[in-house]
Amino acid sequence: MAKSIDLETSNPSNPAVNPNPASPVIKESEWLLQTVVENLNDGVVITDLQDQVRYVNSRLAKLVGCSVADMVGKSAHHFFHAIEGWFDFQGSSEDTQPFYGWKEGQLRRKDGRKFWAEVNATLLCNAAGEPTGTLITLKDITERKWLEEYLRLLESVVVNANEIVMISQTEEAIDDPLSLRIIYVNDAFSRTTGYSSGEAIGKSAIVLLGEKTSSTEIDRIRAALSTHEPVRAEVILYRKNRTHFWVDVNMVPIRNEQGQVTHFVSVMREVTERKIVEEQLRRNAFHDSLTGLPNRLLFMERLSQTVERANENPACRFALLFLDLDRFKVINDSLGHMIGDQLLVAIARRLESCLSKNDTVARLGGDEFTILLENIQSDNDATKVAERVQQALSTPFNLNGHEVFTSASIGIMLSSTDFDRPEDLLRGADIAMYRAKAQGKACHEVFDTDMHTHVVALMQLENDLRKAVERQDFELYYQPIVALATGRILGFEALVRWQHPEQGIISPAKFVPIAEETGLIIPLGQWVLREACRQLKHWQEEFASEPPLTISVNLSSRQFSQPSLINQIRQILADTGVDAHCIKLEITESAIMENTESAMDMLLQLKAMGIQLSVDDFGTGYSSLGYLYRFPMDVLKIDRSFVSRVDVDGEKLELVRTIITLAWNLGMDVVAEGVETTKQLAQLKALKCEYAQGYLFSKPLTRIDAAKLIPQSQPFLHLTRISPSNGRLAEDV
Repeated sequence: MAKSIDLETSNPSNPAVNPNPASPVIKESEWLLQTVVENLNDGVVITDLQDQVRYVNSRLAKLVGCSVADMVGKSAHHFFHAIEGWFDFQGSSEDTQPFYGWKEGQLRRKDGRKFWAEVNATLLCNAAGEPTGTLITLKDITERKWLEEYLRLLESVVVNANEIVMISQTEEAIDDPLSLRIIYVNDAFSRTTGYSSGEAIGKSAIVLLGEKTSSTEIDRIRAALSTHEPVRAEVILYRKNRTHFWVDVNMVPIRNEQGQVTHFVSVMREVTERKIVEEQLRRNAFHDSLTGLPNRLLFMERLSQTVERANENPACRFALLFLDLDRFKVINDSLGHMIGDQLLVAIARRLESCLSKNDTVARLGGDEFTILLENIQSDNDATKVAERVQQALSTPFNLNGHEVFTSASIGIMLSSTDFDRPEDLLRGADIAMYRAKAQGKACHEVFDTDMHTHVVALMQLENDLRKAVERQDFELYYQPIVALATGRILGFEALVRWQHPEQGIISPAKFVPIAEETGLIIPLGQWVLREACRQLKHWQEEFASEPPLTISVNLSSRQFSQPSLINQIRQILADTGVDAHCIKLEITESAIMENTESAMDMLLQLKAMGIQLSVDDFGTGYSSLGYLYRFPMDVLKIDRSFVSRVDVDGEKLELVRTIITLAWNLGMDVVAEGVETTKQLAQLKALKCEYAQGYLFSKPLTRIDAAKLIPQSQPFLHLTRISPSNGRLAEDV
């Protein structure tokens, strides 16, 4: 224990000192005083007027790293001189006046470790008021200094952070956490909102809300904070100038040591740019890039929502209009795609002008538009809108100096029908539109009972088709492609037939459009290609020929747009062992022109595999001769609509002549489709057409019947003797 405290011993010559031993009461008081001082958390040292250390408690000795015995009775100046930093408190060794008062600073212990100290020096006096010494207390404040430094650094981070920081203080009288007073905002808050800290502090967060702020999100935030739960949200806030911005806000309650919520801290990150990009991406995904109208995806989503509302409340009536422009292909082909695009944009604007703000007009693609009329009062309202649209389109469009006239055929589907699936409603409107188009230009038709029966049959056919694809209830037929010079079979075109369990053989013209619309054409097309390759391999092994037999397979536009198509074809060739050079893939003009860049890449990959490429139904699509020069095509197939009239229509004859000449100049083979008469054959031979197929040679055959033709070297030799002059066999002339 430290030496006993005896303040009077600091002046032994004082005549007032009682030479008699102290009374027991005084002794007990000294003992109590010494016990208290020894147990203080502060270090205590007492010096006399001669700067001799009279008393040191254990705490001080521990703080400076010395023993009590080393210090008591020694010169305080000499002792403290060895403690680095002490004279920052006490003054230099030359100072004659000691320091009295309070100071903070760093000291170094005897072992070299530094610590922060709070030193307080007080002059001691006796009962007569005469100075007797100095009382020095020393408190270790290192932990507090570290905490202050930590808080200072933390404040620096918060002040200079890019994130917006706002702190609100709870008050018993205010229940709404968003109405609490703001007590702190950082610089980012001021930069973003335009409110200085002085303007913001004392106000509530409500000053940042506005008309575009989601009330749903605000209610959710308020509910979470009212139960003292953290919450995160994305909301629109308003600056001082009332312009708005998006923030990602994270709000958390802060509790004191007793667990009571005292503050709410809001950390906000401005995400306006991200929201703009997201909105643009969403718009691109749900809107037509040319006209800016909703696209098919968004239209079907809105139609689904409308159907749901009508199912919940039958009083909510609606109508669906399907528009197809009349003569658009003629305008597009004659004036060019640029004018065609301008016309579509102008039509979109006129359609919008015909509708109320609650209605939706969309562009499904090409020249097809749809209109969704919501909350109509009667079925007649839909007819009135159709008439208004027809009237709006009757005024000519002035496009780059061209006066363009157009109209639309409109099919109307009412919610009063028995259909409740959006796709069935759209199909019904589409059927009504085709009925209107059959009536002539600028007509509209309302979906009726007869059409209903037709749609129900189509729906049943679709369901049956799905089952058929799963069970592979299909069969391939093969139509010979004949060399007109020799009568030999060059190869076959594989044509799929559906063996329906109840209806028998169903023509592709009936089920392929449904397969295209539903996406079933993808698995069906894979099956057709695989089966055709398998059969070709079997025939090549059974009937060797030179050149080897080929097979032509149609690719739908849906298949052609599949990114996985190349890998699928590569796998089928590997599985069946067929030489790729014996495969001819037939692709329509429209499928190629839907996306020319991706089409070019796909065609080049197919060519690199050795596959031959055919343009199917040439002349019926875009009829763009330019793309024939650009794309790596091998065969050009003349559509049957031209071939059927080649012997009676001089214009068609000249068109076929031009196509054949063009193909020759491009180094492409030409195949005429749908040859049915000897006169047609004679004209084609006169035009130097090389190959043909059609009922004149053979209808599509089963694999068994086709196998009977293959061994014959020239099964159609007799047709090669057709005379171009009169269309009769040579021996009949």
